[in-house]
Amino acid sequence: MQPTFDQAFQLLNITRESGASLETLQAVFQGFLPDLLKAEKLPNREEFRKLLGYDPSVFKVKMGGANNTDEITAALGFPFNDWITQANFPLTASETPTEDEIEIVDPGKSFSEEEGLAILKEKGLLRPTYEHGIRFAEQHGKATTSEKKPFVIFLHEAWQDPYRDRRIVYLDRFAFCRKLYLLYPGVRFGGDCVLAGVRPRK
Repeated sequence: MQPTFDQAFQLLNITRESGASLETLQAVFQGFLPDLLKAEKLPNREEFRKLLGYDPSVFKVKMGGANNTDEITAALGFPFNDWITQANFPLTASETPTEDEIEIVDPGKSFSEEEGLAILKEKGLLRPTYEHGIRFAEQHGKATTSEKKPFVIFLHEAWQDPYRDRRIVYLDRFAFCRKLYLLYPGVRFGGDCVLAGVRPRK
């Protein structure tokens, strides 16, 4: 027996008030509303976050987990740059993992590394580390999608590759070519790029 729309709405509210994660809420949503509404297409994760009153530009990222860079990239399920390894981008496990909020900022235009850092500062956001980029890809790499602004740039302290070029981590969230790769921060970033900043911990 399928619940009525009113019952479904109440179930969603109860689930939300219990402090359930967005993933749990979306699972509930997908479980019965398609049959009720005969929907051909469900909202994607970002649209769903808006429906629930969440800011779709903010993502919670668990830091200091037990897995290292090699383990994370092996489990990503999409391509990554061969230089993104534990040897080059080491992650250290913590007995007390923390949680950071990553905010995605759209400058609305092309920008340089210096301009990007100034934008983050103006927004009251901290500069990310490469760990933020790697763990963001691990935890949200498949959940955030954009065709107009697919490139999420992490302006961390650059890593120097074997050719002595500076490199930073970025996530391509275009649905058909999703990947975790490296960019040269010395070049200008295009209007299809957005910035990842870290909200200060309270």
